[in-house]
Amino acid sequence: MTPVEPIAAYGVVLTPVTTDDLALLRQWRNRPDISAQMLDQRQITEADQQRWYERVQPDASQQHFVIRYKNDAVGACNLKQPEGQPVSGSAVLESGFYLADPRFRGSMLAFFPALALNQFCFKTLGCTTLLAHVKLDNSAALRFNQQLGYQSTVQREFSTAAGPVVLQQMQLDLAGFTAATSRFARFTR
Repeated sequence: MTPVEPIAAYGVVLTPVTTDDLALLRQWRNRPDISAQMLDQRQITEADQQRWYERVQPDASQQHFVIRYKNDAVGACNLKQPEGQPVSGSAVLESGFYLADPRFRGSMLAFFPALALNQFCFKTLGCTTLLAHVKLDNSAALRFNQQLGYQSTVQREFSTAAGPVVLQQMQLDLAGFTAATSRFARFTR
């Protein structure tokens, strides 16, 4: 289930998605610069968005957040348990992340929401392994995850409406997270 309290760390707040966020999330998700990195690149209708929310809201195997910086919504992130088990108490989780506000892409601030989410996973949820799946042509996301301590593991093929897509699986453990956090420490004080 969605945590009761928002996640606040590194100067950002990750707030659980509510119905009030759906229009903004759909607007972001339908932008070509964001949808191009998704497995499903189709335009999302208002009805699609509502069905998605009704499906994920009670699902304990995933949590979805809006990223806020200085009270402004700037992106979205999520956690999923790959085998459909509850997020809480799971050793392995998968994270997803995008910044909708282009001012933050490529800046130091881009790392803070990911660090906050990763810290929540390792320190609060007790997760031991975080996974990320990145499209092979998304070199910025591959570098971003490497800077966060993720290591490339295997490539996986996923079926989509547009055909097969190969994703690079990346993995982060507590040691990698701790090392990455120490590299970013001077920026988070």
